[in-house]
Amino acid sequence: MNLSDVRQVKIWLQLIDGFLSAGAMVLAFLIRVYALPRWIPLESREIGDFVLYLPYVVLMGFLAPFVMSRRGIYRSFTARGQTLNWANLFEVGLILFLVGISVVFFFRQSPSRIVFMLFVPIFFALLLARENLYRHFRLLRRKGGHASARLILATDSPQSSERWINLFSDSPVGVCLTRTFAAGEGPLQGFVQAIHQDSAGIVLFDVHARNMGWTAEAIKACEEEGVEAWLSTGFVGTQLARAQFEEIMNRNLLVFRSTRAGTWQSLAKILFDRVAATLLLILLSPLFVLIWMAIKLESPGPALFRQRRSGRHGEPFTMFKFRTMHSDAEMRKSELEALNEMKGPVFKIKKDPRVTRVGSWLRFTSLDEIPQLLNVFLGQMSLVGPRPLPVYETLAMTANAQRRRLSVSPGMTCLWQISGRNEVTDFSDWVRLDLEYIDQWSLWLDFQILLRTIPAVLFGRGAR
Repeated sequence: MNLSDVRQVKIWLQLIDGFLSAGAMVLAFLIRVYALPRWIPLESREIGDFVLYLPYVVLMGFLAPFVMSRRGIYRSFTARGQTLNWANLFEVGLILFLVGISVVFFFRQSPSRIVFMLFVPIFFALLLARENLYRHFRLLRRKGGHASARLILATDSPQSSERWINLFSDSPVGVCLTRTFAAGEGPLQGFVQAIHQDSAGIVLFDVHARNMGWTAEAIKACEEEGVEAWLSTGFVGTQLARAQFEEIMNRNLLVFRSTRAGTWQSLAKILFDRVAATLLLILLSPLFVLIWMAIKLESPGPALFRQRRSGRHGEPFTMFKFRTMHSDAEMRKSELEALNEMKGPVFKIKKDPRVTRVGSWLRFTSLDEIPQLLNVFLGQMSLVGPRPLPVYETLAMTANAQRRRLSVSPGMTCLWQISGRNEVTDFSDWVRLDLEYIDQWSLWLDFQILLRTIPAVLFGRGAR
């Protein structure tokens, strides 16, 4: 059984899970109609014929493999251990339940909600049974010496060799590691002969940068032989960036990304930002006018403050805020440098003498930030993301890790904002929170931050 068969197993599992999902929906309907009324007194309202539920049976059957694939359940070459991730399987059922209920409300149909509720435990039980059966099947194949793929490990490090041997010994698909080849040593013909002798279908290269020339020739030999070549990216030494090959201008490039871009979640984030910014700008327009008038009445100068801030990858853009200081604030900054309370390239003072009375109230309520909805609407900012710094403060950064906060679009609120906001006095802590957000980003995290921003604003925690 070669690697292509392993991928075929994945397809078979997806087909089986699709049928299990559809079957769970049918079984839930039958239990609701014939079994449940005998055990529990229910309303006698008409729940509809099976034809009403047939589109949902098809929907669940098609959707289940996609959701499970996104949850990483079909990752073949992964040592998932002897215990099943029950929570992951149950979460798949909940996601399908929410999708089904959403479709019901969208089309204003009237199927029984109990059918969808029964679907979750039934599908979970079927998935659990299928996973257990498949796990025992894999164990029997491993004990019987049946290999899913024959693999040669080409490496120049004994430590690397030992690590891969241990990993593949626990492989759920039974990869047979036929030998370890000393990469970079001897003529290439010896490497080709090893492939022939072992009837290998895969060669895994885990080498240092000094042997990349030999590795390139060996990968070409694999190409000529029709043998699949895997290249470990450990020679680069990255810890956060994820590597993947992409074809760009008819050239194969190894791409390293440390941010989650180009996913459905990132697209949903962009759409949500634009729609939410548009609605908020319309709803808050009367408040805009009142604040504008209050600022103009207290002190001369424009009501809207414009400043060049650093956007994604440091690209400058004009950020909008309501003016909270006297119009000569920038000229007086040099006089107050000694009072800076923030360690690092950022300048902040708790009781800044340049702030006006209206400005102090705007800062306490964070209403001075709402013109940034214009920046969100224009795509220069996001609702959630690292706070944009003035260009001159960005240029003062000296550490590469600090500039990684520029790898995503800046936002109106972030972890720093809800963690006491300006009570964070060390720029390194500020950066740590921003990087924590970038590395753990998800739509759910954005939603949590937005919810936690509301009390932080209402109670003015850490506001200056």
